[in-house]
Amino acid sequence: MDAELRADGLGSSRGILIVEGPDDKRVFARHVHDHAQILPAGGRRLLISAHQKASAEQRKKLVFVTDCDYEVRRGNLTGAPDLIITTRTDMEGDLFALGLLEKMVIDLVPRALESHVTSLRIAASLREEAERIALPLGRLRMAAQPLGISLHLEDLRIAKYWNSGTRQMDADKLVRAMHSKVASAINLAEWCKLVEQTPTDSDMCHGKDLTRAICFLLKANHRVEVSVDSIVRMMRSSLTRESMDAWDVIRRIKAWQAINQRFVLGA
Repeated sequence: MDAELRADGLGSSRGILIVEGPDDKRVFARHVHDHAQILPAGGRRLLISAHQKASAEQRKKLVFVTDCDYEVRRGNLTGAPDLIITTRTDMEGDLFALGLLEKMVIDLVPRALESHVTSLRIAASLREEAERIALPLGRLRMAAQPLGISLHLEDLRIAKYWNSGTRQMDADKLVRAMHSKVASAINLAEWCKLVEQTPTDSDMCHGKDLTRAICFLLKANHRVEVSVDSIVRMMRSSLTRESMDAWDVIRRIKAWQAINQRFVLGA
């Protein structure tokens, strides 16, 4: 109801973009007519519930954007013209896929200023190794999801599992270590089987794990210390109109706009 009132108050040509939380609002804030057009729902469950309860008339004024969070892969979540789901696991994962890291290394890594080729090479290496770190963590996240137990991967010491020689994570060691978090619900053999059954493509990488991996690699490879929050802020500020237009989420918002003649993007 609050969202519908906002839409009506802004005029017949304006729509409301409903996102999960404040960080998601910050992603879109520079790219809408009015910040009031973006409404954080207070979490994914509340967003999905609001979408399910919205009437057909309300859905002409409101467009919802949510993270995939492995639910699409499990068959538990399906998008709609007014329910837009990130292509990858979460919004940060989508942003990394837009190539924003290439722009960020120029400000972060002194050697990236040597040449355009050097900056691209550094960015490509960071992204590749970040995915090597984040992929096994993403698979663990998906395996633990049906158990309803948090693995608290934000507290994980990446260096403990990263082999600086092979430039790979010790996946077996990681799986066994994380079993201690879920041991009350599942034995080790069953846990290993759950993890083995998860997909192995890079889209499994969670944006939060990718961000932490970038911070770890910047320090380990380039002696650059930067916080996770700083990386996220830099990604948001690097979003140009060109990169936004390349994002599938934006293309689907524009499709919703065209159908309903309600606009959230642009001046």
